[in-house]
Amino acid sequence: MYFRADDKGNPDFTRPLSQLEHVEAYWDSADDDPTSLADLYLNFHDFDRIEFLLFKDRLSAAILIARSAGKAISRLQDRFEQERQDGSHRVPGWEAESDLVLEESLGVVQDAQGIAVGAAILSAVAALELLLKELSASTGKRRGLDQSLRDLLAQQNASSDETKRIIEMVSRVRRRRNAFAHSLTGSYWDAPTAEDMFTPESMEDTLFTVAKIAVALEALIDATRQAATGPGAVQQP
Repeated sequence: MYFRADDKGNPDFTRPLSQLEHVEAYWDSADDDPTSLADLYLNFHDFDRIEFLLFKDRLSAAILIARSAGKAISRLQDRFEQERQDGSHRVPGWEAESDLVLEESLGVVQDAQGIAVGAAILSAVAALELLLKELSASTGKRRGLDQSLRDLLAQQNASSDETKRIIEMVSRVRRRRNAFAHSLTGSYWDAPTAEDMFTPESMEDTLFTVAKIAVALEALIDATRQAATGPGAVQQP
């Protein structure tokens, strides 16, 4: 959460920014403060536990990779499209060959965009999986995303509705991660659906969803801890 400054320029914790001001402040500093890149996706939620703070840094790193690649790809696309329009890429006497080279270059850039999106999805889901493993008390070594989630939920006082909601969100981002991994290895057994395709929209949805999952998990852990230590808690003999 961001706050207005007091007369001395220090944050005044009694005066948080409005939602619109949060978003404006985020974009003003996005290029200069990579540690804050996940704030927008977390809806400016403040974590307290070290596991979640590390998760936020890893999610910010995934966003930094995606945006850096996106800017480079956009510059190349604009340049090649301009060359295609004005013909500046053409070598006299080799016009057809020059066009082929340009189209190949555009194809590489388009492939790079899909790979960059997939890499961001993969990194974000990996950050979530590591968070789940760090939070789970299970000592099993061979635990993937689903097993780590089940282990953690079993340790919390989660309602059936909340459990279902979290599982559905995790399943959505897991499908996208797996689709990208299969595409890299040339596996086409499970053709990705429109929702799973490697587009900027699917990447943004994955980043927001992973962030929502983390916030929901923290709320579950806090509620379980409060139930165990608060008034009316059952004391162990």
